[in-house]
Amino acid sequence: ADMEDYDQDDDGEEEQEETTKKSGKKSKKKKKKKKNRPEKWAMEAITAHRRKMDEERKKVEPEVEVEYIQEELGLESSDPLFRTFNKIFQAFKIVDEPKDKEEVKEEDVKPNIVDEEFKKVPKLLEDEDFIEKPEDDGEQKISKRKLKKLSRLSVAELKQLVTRPDVVEMHDVTARDPRLLVHLKSTRNTVPVPRHWCFKRKYLQGKRGIEKPPFDLPDFIKKTGIMEMREALQEKEDAKGMKAKMREKVRPKLGKIDIDYQKLHDAFFKYQTKPRMTMHGDLYYEGKEFEIRLKEKKPGDLSDDLRTALGMPVGPNAHKVPPPWLIAMQRYGPPPSYPNLKISGLNAPIPDGCSFGYHAGGWGKPPVDEAGKPLYGDVFGTSDHKNFPTQPVEEIDQTLWGELESESEEESESEEEEEEEGEGEGEEGEGEGEEKGEEEAENK
Repeated sequence: ADMEDYDQDDDGEEEQEETTKKSGKKSKKKKKKKKNRPEKWAMEAITAHRRKMDEERKKVEPEVEVEYIQEELGLESSDPLFRTFNKIFQAFKIVDEPKDKEEVKEEDVKPNIVDEEFKKVPKLLEDEDFIEKPEDDGEQKISKRKLKKLSRLSVAELKQLVTRPDVVEMHDVTARDPRLLVHLKSTRNTVPVPRHWCFKRKYLQGKRGIEKPPFDLPDFIKKTGIMEMREALQEKEDAKGMKAKMREKVRPKLGKIDIDYQKLHDAFFKYQTKPRMTMHGDLYYEGKEFEIRLKEKKPGDLSDDLRTALGMPVGPNAHKVPPPWLIAMQRYGPPPSYPNLKISGLNAPIPDGCSFGYHAGGWGKPPVDEAGKPLYGDVFGTSDHKNFPTQPVEEIDQTLWGELESESEEESESEEEEEEEGEGEGEEGEGEGEEKGEEEAENK
C-alpha cells in the first residue's frame, strides 16, 4: 500500500510540471503578441492611407483602356514556313484577359482528373488528329501529316536539284534534309546502310531451311597430307577395343601425327594463298552468294552454258561460228558502252577458214561505206595503222593502296640486303689486303 501511494504522488508531481510548462509557453506567446501590436497598427494605417489616395486619383483621372491589336502575318497555313515558325508565333501571341476565378478552377480540376486516369498511358495519335476540322472562320485545318506531304519534294524534283541523280532512291525524299542525304551518299568511299533496314521480314529469315556446308580446308593445307594422316589415325582408333581405349585415356601417347616441319613451314610461308575478301563498303545481304559476279566476266567472252542456250557449238572450233547478234551490230554499229571492244566481223577480222555471207556459219555482210572502206575498224585485216590508229590501253595500277606486305617478302628483302652488305664488306677487305701487299713489296 505504501508503494502504491508513492507512485500516485509521483504521477501528481509530473502532471503539475506539465501544466506549469504549458502555462509558461502561453504567457511567452502573449508577450510576443503584445510587442508586435504597435507595428501592425502602423502598417494598417499606411495601407488605409494608400487606398484613400488611390480612390481620389481614380476620381480625378479619366479611365483609359489600351487595346493591343495583333499583327496578322501574310503566310498561309499550308505554307511549310508557317508550320516551322508556328511555335515562335504562338510564344509572342497576345493572351486575352483571364476568366473568372470559378471558371478557371473548374477547368483546372478537369485536366487533373484526366491526368490521373491516363498517367501511365503514352499519348498516341487518334483518328481525330487526321480529320480536317473546320475552324470558326470557315477555313479547313490541315493535319500535320498532310502538311508534311505537301512540303515534301518529289523524286523527280530531287533528282533535278542534286549533282548525282543516279544515287537518289524513292525513300530519300522522306528525310529531314534530302539534299544533304544525297550529298552524303554521293561522296567518295561512303558505305551505304544495309538494304534490309526497310524490309519487314527479319534478317536472314530466308536461309533457315538451307543446310550450311561444312568447313573446307584451303588447298595449301591439303597439300601437306594432314587429312590422309588423320583419317588413317581415326581408322586405327576405331579398330581398337575398349581396353586399349581405356589404357590410352590413362596413359596417352603423344606424337602420333608426325609431319615434317619443313612441309608445314613451306605450306604457310611459301604456298599460302589469300582468301577471298570483300572490298571496302561491299556489305553482305541475303542471297548475295547466288548472284552472278560480273567482275569475273568479260564482255565478248561466251561461256559454254551460254553457247548451248544460243544453239552454238561447243569445242575447239566453237570460235568459228558467229554469234546471232552480229548481223544486228553490222547494221546499227558497235555497242556504245564498249568503244574499244574488238568484235570479229564488225571492227576486227574474222577467223581463218571463215567467210562472209548469210549462209549457215556465214559472218554476214562487213560494214563498209560507198567507197568500200570499213566503217568501224579493220574488218578485212589488211588496212594500216595510219587509217585505223589503235588507242593505247591505259595501264591502271590495281594493287590495293592499304595492303600489308607479307612476312615472306619482308624476310627475302632483309636477306638480300644482308647479302649485299656482306659482298660490300668482302670487296673492301680484298682491296685493303691488296694495298697492304703492295706496301710490303715496296718496303722489301
